[in-house]
Amino acid sequence: MAGVAIATTLLLPLRSTKAQFTNPYTFSTWNNPISSSADTAIMNRAFQRMVEGIGTSTAASPNSSPAPLSASNFRPVARQLIPQRLASDPTLSPAEQQQLVTLYSELLTTYHDWLIEEGEQRLQNNVAGAMMYLMLTSQYVINDGEEVSQAEQEVILQNFNEALASDAHFQGLSAQGKQELYETLVISASLPMALYFEGQAANDLSLITQAQAMAEAILIAILTGEAG
Repeated sequence: MAGVAIATTLLLPLRSTKAQFTNPYTFSTWNNPISSSADTAIMNRAFQRMVEGIGTSTAASPNSSPAPLSASNFRPVARQLIPQRLASDPTLSPAEQQQLVTLYSELLTTYHDWLIEEGEQRLQNNVAGAMMYLMLTSQYVINDGEEVSQAEQEVILQNFNEALASDAHFQGLSAQGKQELYETLVISASLPMALYFEGQAANDLSLITQAQAMAEAILIAILTGEAG
């Protein structure tokens, strides 16, 4: 998988959404997508595995084979599920809600298109890949452009896949539940990154600071295992 820096290319089509990011409702009353997920505990267990450094060189034990990547795949039940739900905030006007639906939908579509362009179709509809994407983009935003090597990315992907393969709750989710989790992860990864690049392009420190606060809030929600 290409380095995190190519997320710049991923998010270039979203430049037209700048007004949505600079509108205060997207941050001051921002509803953390991860905190809105009913499956925060699944994310918590998978991310804790990374934080604790389990399987730093390989996720599988010496006496077992790594789980196939298909262990964290799902078959989509609809084109998209989450954008409408995340935008359904009664404090927003119908026009503002529709703006958010459009934004969230574009983030998902652009991520899928980017995977195709990079020859990474294996990560389409794959929850471990979405978890890796969230981890890498969060690190990039919080640490002002710090990247992770190709080899490290593969280890992260394998560790997340192993964590999900052995998680009974995740394996028991319906295809719809897995798709909802996947879409939440992709949107949660893409929002701070898009805002971060808007701040970079406009030389606006306040946008960069907001992006970093978003990324931190998302990681805190995951690592505490608390939704809400």
